[in-house]
Amino acid sequence: MAILGGGGNFIKTSEVSNGDIITFKNPGDWVESTRFKYDDGNPKVDFNIKVEYKGEEKQMRLNKTNREVCIAAYGNDTTKWIGKPATITKVRCMIGGKMHDCIILEIAGVAKPATSDEEAPF
Repeated sequence: MAILGGGGNFIKTSEVSNGDIITFKNPGDWVESTRFKYDDGNPKVDFNIKVEYKGEEKQMRLNKTNREVCIAAYGNDTTKWIGKPATITKVRCMIGGKMHDCIILEIAGVAKPATSDEEAPF
């Protein structure tokens, strides 16, 4: 059974650098957000996956863009992602009307996600 809302040891944009590598350690889970709700009052859900980063196991919340990059590279069965790498790129992005540093995953052979100055590749 998963324990929800416990915080966890998540990767933070402040601790990563461009070019850092993560390795997927489990197939991940959809987890109800304890902080954010849709307009209708239902809780939002996040896709959280365990990764190895610099020798430590961490949790990472994958947004839609990062999930699509991983699906393009490794398929939609996340059990097949286990042991596979991804490269971190930090970009500035708009979240909730404010600019934040965000982690974008890149995988060799897969189109790079668009930044605000580029046209989206998908």
